[in-house]
Amino acid sequence: MQNTTEQQFQKKLEELETLNRQLTEERNLLRALVDNYPDSIYVKDVAARKILANKANVKNMGFETEADVLGKSDLDLFPPEIAAKLFADDQLVLKQGQSLLNHEEKLINSNGRVYWMLTTKIPWRDNAGNIIGIIGGGRNITQQKEVEIKLKEERNLLRTLIDNLPDCIYAKDSDARKIMANPADLKNLGCKTEAEAIGKNDFDLFPKDVAETFFADDQSVLKDGKSVINREEKAVLQNGETRWLLTSKIPWRDAGGKIIGLVGIGRDITDRKKLEEQIVTARRMESIGRLATGVAHDLNNILAPILISIELLRSKLHDEEYLKMLANAEANAHRGADIIKQMLWFSRGLAGQRLPLDIQHLMGNIAQFAPETFDKSIHVEKQIAPDLWRAVGDSAQLHQVLLNLCTNARDAMPDGGTLTIAASNVETDGKNYVVLKIADTGAGIPPEILDKIFEPFFTTKQLGHGLGLSTTQSIVKSHGGFIKAESQPGQGASFRVYLPAHV
Repeated sequence: MQNTTEQQFQKKLEELETLNRQLTEERNLLRALVDNYPDSIYVKDVAARKILANKANVKNMGFETEADVLGKSDLDLFPPEIAAKLFADDQLVLKQGQSLLNHEEKLINSNGRVYWMLTTKIPWRDNAGNIIGIIGGGRNITQQKEVEIKLKEERNLLRTLIDNLPDCIYAKDSDARKIMANPADLKNLGCKTEAEAIGKNDFDLFPKDVAETFFADDQSVLKDGKSVINREEKAVLQNGETRWLLTSKIPWRDAGGKIIGLVGIGRDITDRKKLEEQIVTARRMESIGRLATGVAHDLNNILAPILISIELLRSKLHDEEYLKMLANAEANAHRGADIIKQMLWFSRGLAGQRLPLDIQHLMGNIAQFAPETFDKSIHVEKQIAPDLWRAVGDSAQLHQVLLNLCTNARDAMPDGGTLTIAASNVETDGKNYVVLKIADTGAGIPPEILDKIFEPFFTTKQLGHGLGLSTTQSIVKSHGGFIKAESQPGQGASFRVYLPAHV
């Protein structure tokens, strides 16, 4: 009986030794796996002190051996501001049983080096389910974060440059929709923020005819990979303003070379285009000036014998009717001489005479001339104030202004209508003006050309006419005044000449 008991005890002892050996081997195997695992692995007790730390965890913290960290909490291993955050996370696990999964942590090791960990912390429980510590692990993502930070810095640098360049810079996706637009581009688009432009195509941002041109260029870049380089584009904005851009569009490709969008750069050359137009206009005006000078001299040579002949005829004729005809011819010859003076002023930039004028008399002459000259289907209505202030200027030049405006009004009423010749005193912006008004009841001026009518060489008339309103505006400006045009389609046009009053 005793031998049997001893045998059983011996057997149990051997089983225990075998189990202990197996447990030791498994523990050694597990520890070998933990120690050689490339990610950081550690265990903390219920007081948040380290009771296990693998080689990766020890190395990450800047220590040599596991013994350097065992029994220590994060308050012993990290700077205070970092330790406080880590300790608070540990308390969420220990007190509330909350797991922290894939939690980014910015840490500083014992050598002062900053490193980043993607950490997971879970409760460690006994068989009864009680929390007895923390099991934690983390992957060192320092290299990845440094690349991300570097990319972010480079992206911020690039965006800072793009946002502060005066040129329009934008990017579009493969559907030609905006995914980036700098402030210069947003200004041209009429958008206050980038969010207003993102996701929109040219059809959302421009009139249809303009958008169709831009979209065709986009498709050439996106589908065929053809770059558009330094193309002049006329862009009509949503507010109706016209801008000129020198545009380049190039394909935007991914790492594999596939086209995923386009990048565009547009330089606003509106001011340059206007300057070019001014230079062209100045050259044409110079040519016309030389021509006008020659024509003026030739006309003077023609008018001189006519005026001499009129004087001779007046001494020979005594019939009242013929003398009246001579007087009319002489008046028209003198008016022609005044026009010649105007041409010379126009060609040489001469200021002309500046004398106090009786505006009442000037307007009376125009009001008398119009009914005698124009077709009877045009009714002339006079609205001339009796107490008009005087103005300072050249009578011949202002006569030409009014004559031009009346002639234009007549041409606007081929089937007849009412021509209004008016003058009044007006005070505006604290200044006194004499306002001369010429209005008609014709077809009116289309809104799209109303702003162009004073431009040199712009005319809606047939060849041989034009320059009238440009000359008119030049004369008025030389007198220190300004001119306003108002019109509605089908309701006629009205021109008001503002001349500084000489009170």
